[in-house]
Amino acid sequence: MAAKITALIRYNKKGEPGEVLEEVELIAGLGMEGNMHQGGERQLCLLTAEVREWMDSCSEKGLCFRRFKENMLIEGLPDGVLRPGMLLQTGEAVLQVCESRKHCFTECWLVSHSIRCRLSECAIFAVVKHGGTVRVGDKGLVYQLHLGKFL
Repeated sequence: MAAKITALIRYNKKGEPGEVLEEVELIAGLGMEGNMHQGGERQLCLLTAEVREWMDSCSEKGLCFRRFKENMLIEGLPDGVLRPGMLLQTGEAVLQVCESRKHCFTECWLVSHSIRCRLSECAIFAVVKHGGTVRVGDKGLVYQLHLGKFL
């Protein structure tokens, strides 16, 4: 299964808009060079372009729609295909999924109206296992460890 990186966004400081880039340097064990979330358990936030489009088209916005800041938009990955432990190889880098859902808040309009939120189901958090340059347009290959093969 091949996917494609359609956007790369770096967030230098909390509360400031992201910087859209054509290429970024990913550092093993840290994340995106210059990003405010370097290090830690959630070094990168990934989201599919399809979920971002869904969010933008919703007439009623969820609480996290403005708060969630993805570092990578990926086109061509079906919802829910990336799970914890899986690897995504893109450009020169290898990412490992550490979480594949995000927490919902009870005060969210969608939650209080029992409306399905694709963001909570499809947000992906990853760590950088092998660093390198990643560019918009790079293909991504998903590797499933327990099967020992690319999907």
